[in-house]
Amino acid sequence: MPVVQRTRRIILEFLKQRGRATLDELAQESGLAPMSVRGHLSVLDRDGLIGYEEERGKIGRPRFVYSLTERGHEQFPKSYHTLCNRVLDAVAASSADAPASLARSLAEQWAGDYSGRLAGKGFDEMVQALTDIRSEEGAMACCEPTEDGYLIHQHHCPASCVAARHPQIICAAEMGFIHRLIQAPIERVSWVQNGDATCSYRIRRPTPPVTAPEPSTRSVTSLEISPICQPAPAD
Repeated sequence: MPVVQRTRRIILEFLKQRGRATLDELAQESGLAPMSVRGHLSVLDRDGLIGYEEERGKIGRPRFVYSLTERGHEQFPKSYHTLCNRVLDAVAASSADAPASLARSLAEQWAGDYSGRLAGKGFDEMVQALTDIRSEEGAMACCEPTEDGYLIHQHHCPASCVAARHPQIICAAEMGFIHRLIQAPIERVSWVQNGDATCSYRIRRPTPPVTAPEPSTRSVTSLEISPICQPAPAD
């Protein structure tokens, strides 16, 4: 769990175990006065880690019952990458063709998830949209213009714990995703798995030019390039 003040950590752990709890129950668990616990609950509520609802009984004042929010549940350790590696271990062991087949399926579904964002865009717009998508996914991507297209540099691998063990699936799926989304020739020019600092791809401008389906009326006068990347020297 990320660093949280001790009493608030006790509250979060108690709510995780119990599901729901009242102020008095939390005070008893933490060994503090209800007024003190209420202050900690206010901080946790402000941070979006807990929520509460009002319960009314037949008699007496209503009481508040507290529980974890989705963000609160996310404070606890997860091991998705371990499970994912086990699944991919089983896939890789099932047959010689299974990793490549899975990579193709992942690439197709991945590209399908974002095809609408590229609808009607020309090549330059599609490359910029791809850069934005990969950054949103955590890859810290930037694009760099070249004489025949662009270089896409990814400074972080969001799936590094899995890609290091199954590059024939994860890295192949990423390359297939980019090719399917842009519909242009693509070449890997650097790879973290080889010890490089980035995973970078050269995307060549298609001939004749490619436009994504469903033309848009939006026109482009310039393309904003991330300042992280400087133009590459001509080949």
